[in-house]
Amino acid sequence: MSSRAYSMEKRGAAAAETRRRILEAARRVLAEALDPGLGMDAIARRAGVSRLTVYYHFHSRPGLLEALYDYLAIRGNMHRATEALRERDPSTVVAGLVRALVDFWASDPGVIRRLHAMAALDAEIATGLQAREARRRRMAREILQRMAAVRKRKLGPGGHRLAADVLCALASFETYDALARARHGREEIIEMITRLVRYALAKGS
Repeated sequence: MSSRAYSMEKRGAAAAETRRRILEAARRVLAEALDPGLGMDAIARRAGVSRLTVYYHFHSRPGLLEALYDYLAIRGNMHRATEALRERDPSTVVAGLVRALVDFWASDPGVIRRLHAMAALDAEIATGLQAREARRRRMAREILQRMAAVRKRKLGPGGHRLAADVLCALASFETYDALARARHGREEIIEMITRLVRYALAKGS
């Protein structure tokens, strides 16, 4: 490796570490409620960098929030939700999807809870969460289509949308959080939500 290539690789690694440190700082600002508005200054202070450095890496607050959502998803192994959709059997897909979602929420419930609460007053946070909600709805529609194909039944537009909405409501953070706050264990929550989702989809497909 040439000295130039080595130098570029070293700078790239340093930039990646700085980026990771900023994202972890943002997560900790949320977890520790250090700033009610999740401002760039508070994140920069927690990361031990300048505000300019934060903007250099993420360009804007929405850019930072988008990267933060991805960072939380990586920490919570959300890739398992996509892996679950590769299964052929719709019932297996449901079980894998619910487990992936619950495991993700359980990985950092305080941070996710705070983001959901802030979304009511913060349009930038709300936009990011709504985009991820749309992804869950697409997953729900795909599962419904598979179940309808297996049962050789056609869903009307109204019934299809209602079933997708029911699935999303049951497999939502709010459902998980209510059960977790009631001191139910993770496996117990996974089993209950899975059973409810399967029952709802069986009735709606």
